[in-house]
Amino acid sequence: MFSLHNMYDKKLIHLSWLILLYFGVITLRLGYLQIIQYQRFATSGEKNFLRFKTVPAQRGNILDCNGVPMAMNQPVTELIWKGTGCSPLTQPQEKAINKINEVLGYEPIPLQKIKRAEKFSTEIVIAESITSEQLSLIAEQCSDVLNLTFKTRFERFYPYDTLASHILGYLGDMQAATSGKMGLEKICEETLRGDPGILRQSINSFGSLLDCQEIKQGSAGEDIKTSIDLDIQLMLESAMADQIEGSCIVLDPKTGLIKGLVSKPNFQPTIFSKKLSPQEWQEMQQQKIFLNRVFNASYPPASVFKLVTIATALEEKLMTTQTTFVCNGFHTFKDRKYYCHKHNGHGRISAEECLAFSCNIPFYEMAKHMHIDTLASYAFEFGLGSKTNVPFSEQHGLVPTNEWKIANKGERWWTGETLSASIGQSFLLVTPIQVACMIGSIFHGYLVKPRITMDSEIEKKPINISNHTRQFLQTCMRSVALTGTGRRMHKVGNLTIYAKTGTAQTRTRLNSEDPEEVATNRLHREHAWFVSYFYTDDTEPLVLVMLLEHVGKSTFAVKASHQFLVSYMKWLRNKNLEAAGN
Repeated sequence: MFSLHNMYDKKLIHLSWLILLYFGVITLRLGYLQIIQYQRFATSGEKNFLRFKTVPAQRGNILDCNGVPMAMNQPVTELIWKGTGCSPLTQPQEKAINKINEVLGYEPIPLQKIKRAEKFSTEIVIAESITSEQLSLIAEQCSDVLNLTFKTRFERFYPYDTLASHILGYLGDMQAATSGKMGLEKICEETLRGDPGILRQSINSFGSLLDCQEIKQGSAGEDIKTSIDLDIQLMLESAMADQIEGSCIVLDPKTGLIKGLVSKPNFQPTIFSKKLSPQEWQEMQQQKIFLNRVFNASYPPASVFKLVTIATALEEKLMTTQTTFVCNGFHTFKDRKYYCHKHNGHGRISAEECLAFSCNIPFYEMAKHMHIDTLASYAFEFGLGSKTNVPFSEQHGLVPTNEWKIANKGERWWTGETLSASIGQSFLLVTPIQVACMIGSIFHGYLVKPRITMDSEIEKKPINISNHTRQFLQTCMRSVALTGTGRRMHKVGNLTIYAKTGTAQTRTRLNSEDPEEVATNRLHREHAWFVSYFYTDDTEPLVLVMLLEHVGKSTFAVKASHQFLVSYMKWLRNKNLEAAGN
């Protein structure tokens, strides 16, 4: 009996320990879940009924130099259906929906979505952007339906359409909260975007809003004041209105402020407010509408480069300002003829006249006595072949040297190629912004860094070109505007204008050219340059650079530039009259 009793006692003890172990494990598990894993499960639980909503901050405006908005935010009214938990729709509700369809006049409101929102007490947007007239009609005719509410949000708005589109850029979509994808919208993203607010919302299992609290207050983005003068920009846009491809820029050569810039073709900054078809996107890519041709496209400088060539010849004592030349229409070098644009020749011509009339022959003569590396060193001095450090994407351009040709073409540089380079052809490539800075340096003795915002610092880099050479270049450019290839400019009000023209060859001349094909195919035509430095007695000087693609001759650039300068002169006159009246 005793042993049997002991056996039962041992089993009871073992069972007790087993029960204690079981409850101990449960206790430890509960402790782990409720104490150690408390935060995890609390967060998971909150996710079932809490939602955190980001409230977009108003994006800062982009202003011209006088504070006129060029990119801003405009209020957009949304029509909201707020469900009440009733189902099905009542007769007044259905009647209101029909009235709204009549007022809006486009795709009918999705009735199934409204029924679902009504059943589960949720909200849906039934019209994303309605006019003030539509808002008034809906508010008046559907006032007895409590389900309808209006909410206002902000979209990016560009009041001047495509104006300065390559400077302003665009957003990913039109919501003020989205980030910039190009231009100042991208470059100044951190300044413009502001700090969004945060709302904590409590919802039920059907998604109905039970409570809403603001846990972080947002702040609007800051405005950006650009160097663009809206009046000058509008004048440039008008002068370029008929052009298919090209660019122009007005630059303050003392401060580097960009007063106006146009790149064609341009684009609507609101371009991504709607979905684009593959065909539309492909066409945009082919036209390169997003390419800023002032900064990020390079071209042969043509006769504009003759300013560099003659500066090299003067600095290297290869000629003087009194040297004369004879032009018979061509120059023979190594049994090859290098032509002037005037095939019957200019006759005897002075150093000043060779720039004024853009005669090629004197530059061929100079080029025979200079090494390409010497010519390149002066081109580099004028800022060609390197970036200007404008805060946009830009190209270096190309100033060829003997070393460059060996590395890239596998052969040394030939003297005959220097003849072509001396008139701005060969492998030479420049950007319009580089040319604008170069023209400014001829008059002020330094290269200035281009600026697009008013609060950026002025940066200058002196050029190692003598005052005597720079003054002669200025004299030549004045002759271009008075009697030379830019003489159309000699009477534009009381503007003092210095200029240079250029016609850039865009294809290799073949022996068997088809004149009809050349005449009909626009892409075979030459680019046209016109550059100028201009001012009045009462205004600060400005630099204008005009580059038109595939137009055939420089007279087209001269004509467009003349249109701008005439408008500029009228604008100055009107400003003076307004100032006198006040």
